[in-house]
Amino acid sequence: MTDRLPDDDPLDPLDDAEDLSLDLEPQATGRKRDRLARLLSVITILYSRGSGEQGVAVDDIARLTGMNKRTVYRDLRALEEELAVPIFQAGRGRYGIERKYFLPPLQLTVPEGIVLFLASRLIAQWSDESDQAVISAFTKIASELPQPIARHVTATMLAVGEQDSNEPFTAIFNSVARGWAEGRVVEITYEPGTGEPRRTRVRPYLLEPFAAGRSIYLIGHDETAEAMRTYKIERIRQATLTLDRYEIPDDFDPDQFLANSWGIWSSDTTPPVDVRLRFDAGVARRVRETIWHRSQVLTELPDGRLELALRVAGIIEIRPWILSWGDQVEVLEPPELRVVVATALRGAAGRYA
Repeated sequence: MTDRLPDDDPLDPLDDAEDLSLDLEPQATGRKRDRLARLLSVITILYSRGSGEQGVAVDDIARLTGMNKRTVYRDLRALEEELAVPIFQAGRGRYGIERKYFLPPLQLTVPEGIVLFLASRLIAQWSDESDQAVISAFTKIASELPQPIARHVTATMLAVGEQDSNEPFTAIFNSVARGWAEGRVVEITYEPGTGEPRRTRVRPYLLEPFAAGRSIYLIGHDETAEAMRTYKIERIRQATLTLDRYEIPDDFDPDQFLANSWGIWSSDTTPPVDVRLRFDAGVARRVRETIWHRSQVLTELPDGRLELALRVAGIIEIRPWILSWGDQVEVLEPPELRVVVATALRGAAGRYA
């Protein structure tokens, strides 16, 4: 994008404070909300008036939003660089936005709206950083909901907005998400848990959240490795959206791919194991109330205890969940999982000896 104000153009003190993210409470929180409102206003104008070849004039955006032109240019830059919004220059001082960037309007029933409200609450519990895409999405959804529910959604998003932002993560996530949505290969630099960072090309097949780890994973075909791979988005250090196209194979079934997964690991890369657990009577009802895994089989025991059998990809992901039950569960199978859990419990007990 061109035709912007020079970087060394004088800025007013409030804009300087905003750009440097100075911690001036409660002014800092107010600025975050003001900035979010401005960006939403600009993107709405670009969508409604600037999705044609002629775009919309910066003068018109300034007039409609009550901002000066300098602030409009700054917000256009933020939309493009921070949120990866596809803005194009339609002429000198005129900008537009690709209409395909937006989805068609939704017509929601009240029960559907409440489901989305519950989703917003889960996101609020999960989020430890501000994400303007999340805030913008649920703010738009709120406008379609009954007023009492809309008020709660808006309050929830304001709470998310008060978290510190992570602009590098937002930019990387946007590139990966667009690659998945548009069928475009993404070049990434990935930093694994151990070892050196590496550069590779990935065809995104799926973005999968992992609530227990508060993370998002990219599942796709790694062109360099010529195999399916799973990448934690938080460990991607750089992502570049290429012009190379691909199609997700018709026989790729996300549910089947993750059928044995306890969290995110697939049996395609991690051999599945049969796990059998025995829970004390005091927690049997709690175990019985929830479907923990699609493969689970429950067996009631005469003394009130409960056995849970399931088949999962490896023992690593399920181990923390088993440990969360403390001394109210016993691992019966497999032997290697029993040893791992027993070792962890002895180590924990030793800390309190």
